[in-house]
Amino acid sequence: MKFICFGEILFDIFKDSARIGGAPLNVAAHFQKLGATGTIVSAVGDDELGRSALDTVKKFGIGSEHIHISEFPTGKAEVFLVDGIADYAFNEPCAWDDIKISDELKGPFDVLCYGTLAQRSEQNRKALCRIWDSIDVPVRFFDVNIRKNFYSKEIIDQGLLHATIVKMNNDEIPVIANAADIGKKNFDETIAELFHRYPLDIILVTLGKKGSVCCTKDGKIFRQNCKDITVVDTVGAGDSLSAGFLHMMLKGAPLQQALAFGSTLADYVCAHQGAIPEYDQELLNKFHYVQDKEGTF
Repeated sequence: MKFICFGEILFDIFKDSARIGGAPLNVAAHFQKLGATGTIVSAVGDDELGRSALDTVKKFGIGSEHIHISEFPTGKAEVFLVDGIADYAFNEPCAWDDIKISDELKGPFDVLCYGTLAQRSEQNRKALCRIWDSIDVPVRFFDVNIRKNFYSKEIIDQGLLHATIVKMNNDEIPVIANAADIGKKNFDETIAELFHRYPLDIILVTLGKKGSVCCTKDGKIFRQNCKDITVVDTVGAGDSLSAGFLHMMLKGAPLQQALAFGSTLADYVCAHQGAIPEYDQELLNKFHYVQDKEGTF
């Protein structure tokens, strides 16, 4: 599987530490750890954090040839944890507002991942449009990922129009419904209307402690509960679910199995510090079982 991820590289800043992150990088890193290859289209500053970011990207084995070195400082997100749930404060403008594509994107790619946050700058929106227009990718994954006021009706609408899969959390459903002019409807009606209005094949909805739901355009619904774990923090949990789900789906696994795989990875991330923790042997054994034996969790 070959991937391309577009968007922010930043550092999550905690009281006593700084950890590299950003949804596109988190997804790309988990893809690599699961055996895929690919690249990230982003930007970092010509500063200490930027150099650290490039070193980390290369350490993960992610292609860095499309990371622009910007005159702006590397992105940072001050992270505040309230009952284990993350909230963020971003520096602006920063390097990932300044994504530039100078070299040809060499495919083929199996999946393109993008979100809303990096589209807060006009330059980035143009860069993403260039990707949409220049490469043919069969799976286009739109992680809505609402942060603060860094989105608009047009950004959400265009993201949906270019996507085959969209991922959102339960709180983002009314925001998306409003952007799509769907109005106030219940969950099932909103999902059905999104399938009617946009060329989507799959809608993923994360429900926090209640698990996740995968809906298909032909009316099938798959549900997955979370495991009973001790939550350390939730930073990057949704990104790991995305990577695990897409990894298995693109290997041809049934959607219920892909959702279970992604959920297991998300549970693991929630139980550890950081968005991209090292995988322990128990987790690797589960993954090998599912991939080699087509078992279930």
